[in-house]
Amino acid sequence: MAKVIVMIGDRVLREIHVGKQTIRIGRDASNDVQLENPAVSRFHAEIYRQEHPFFVEDKNSTNGTFVNGSRIRWKSGLRNNDRITIGRHTLVFKVEPSDLPDGRIMTDIDGTLVIDPEK
Repeated sequence: MAKVIVMIGDRVLREIHVGKQTIRIGRDASNDVQLENPAVSRFHAEIYRQEHPFFVEDKNSTNGTFVNGSRIRWKSGLRNNDRITIGRHTLVFKVEPSDLPDGRIMTDIDGTLVIDPEK
């Protein structure tokens, strides 16, 4: 099952499993991931699954959402070990082979999923 590891610096705050539902991120208490930081918008971003790929989508936040250091304009596909930065928090996205279509994964080399295009 895919998961998001919420961190500040080197400290892990929590791990959240991403299933078929949308994970909402923001300062408001109604979010699945509440980030208490004034640089985080009330409803800042969402992580969700669309078919097999996972995406992070910025919800018109004031200070933006970054994936691996680059600001996303709307949404971005996620890969294993991508780092999402929101305010001073880092969310590390982890995907498991079981989250991919059956038979497509051949091996996992240094976090890069190698797929067989024939399958």
